[in-house]
Amino acid sequence: MDKLTSIGELLQRIGSQPDSNIWMVLVVKLDDMQSTIEDLQDTVDIFKCETITISGKSGVRSLVKQINDASQEYFLLHQLEDWNNNEWKTFDAFRSQLDKNTKGGLILLSDQSILLMIHNSPNCVSWVSSRIYYLDKDAEILTAEECDERIEALQEYLGKTNEEVITLAENRQLPNDPEYAEWLILVNRGDLLERQK
Repeated sequence: MDKLTSIGELLQRIGSQPDSNIWMVLVVKLDDMQSTIEDLQDTVDIFKCETITISGKSGVRSLVKQINDASQEYFLLHQLEDWNNNEWKTFDAFRSQLDKNTKGGLILLSDQSILLMIHNSPNCVSWVSSRIYYLDKDAEILTAEECDERIEALQEYLGKTNEEVITLAENRQLPNDPEYAEWLILVNRGDLLERQK
């Protein structure tokens, strides 16, 4: 399980995946769950495609029905913390229902939920095994020097200046690449992400 320190890192992973029903799991501390969902709702649909957030609060069958009924192409699944062993076994049996000819999705789990998934949903775990990430928001954030180095790398790679990227974002003309979301966050202009919708 890889450790990520920010939503920006996750966006890069999502953005680099092919558009062919790729699912990922993000393990989040319970205290960070709601803020993480809100951050993802604000950013994933900007840089990936139209996204729907679906709660698992009512159980597996309801969750699968909502997925099957949805017209969106990318799914954020959350609120699976109340699922017991049997729910996870049922989810495992329904795994093929997630293969909808869409771009895939992201399953948000707590530390406890990932353990239940590992023990009761072997097919699902095998399916996403190399794409299980742990979000550690408390990890040391980039130093000012590391931040500057990353911005310089983005400038060189994308051939733009900070000012050009900010102007594009202000005019809602920012390309749909996750690197631009990261760039805005690095220059403390994450507020402009909301304008891209």
